[in-house]
Amino acid sequence: MWSRWLTVLVLGAGLANVAAASHGPGPEYVYGRVVAATPIVRHVVVERPREQCWQEDVVRSSYAPDAALRVAGATVAGGVIGGVIGHQLGHGRDRDALTVVGTLVGSALANQTALRNQLAAPGALITETVPVERCTTVSQRYTEERIEGYLVTYEYRGHRYTMRTREAPGHRVRLRVDIAPAGYGF
Repeated sequence: MWSRWLTVLVLGAGLANVAAASHGPGPEYVYGRVVAATPIVRHVVVERPREQCWQEDVVRSSYAPDAALRVAGATVAGGVIGGVIGHQLGHGRDRDALTVVGTLVGSALANQTALRNQLAAPGALITETVPVERCTTVSQRYTEERIEGYLVTYEYRGHRYTMRTREAPGHRVRLRVDIAPAGYGF
């Protein structure tokens, strides 16, 4: 039983060696010493939005607080007087309709008259200058440098070579060396 397993293991190891020998040596990885690494720079124009604000004086107008109360009082009084007059003029069922119409017409006339009088009264309209902050978004252009890669000069076995990389390489670069026979094969 053990001899059978031992035979299988020996045969398996032999087949693995034959397969590796027929494939040949694969690529090796070695390191070259970096002599120089120069950034490859591209200049790019970029637009960035920014907010620009300033102070602006604005004139605001408003009625004096008591002016609004006087207009409201006059409107109510005009509505009451108009309703009483409409009620006195109507007969029977028309009396209710004329009361409503009199109330509406009386309050409208009183409101318009009170507003006209308040606008003409001194001190009814108050104006003041108030600072207001205004803002807008503006685009500003900048020129930026962007590193697209590095031009790397390295030394391997006494010879200098150059290649391009995306990142800064550091003190050494990894190289793949593939050893294959030249001119032999089918």
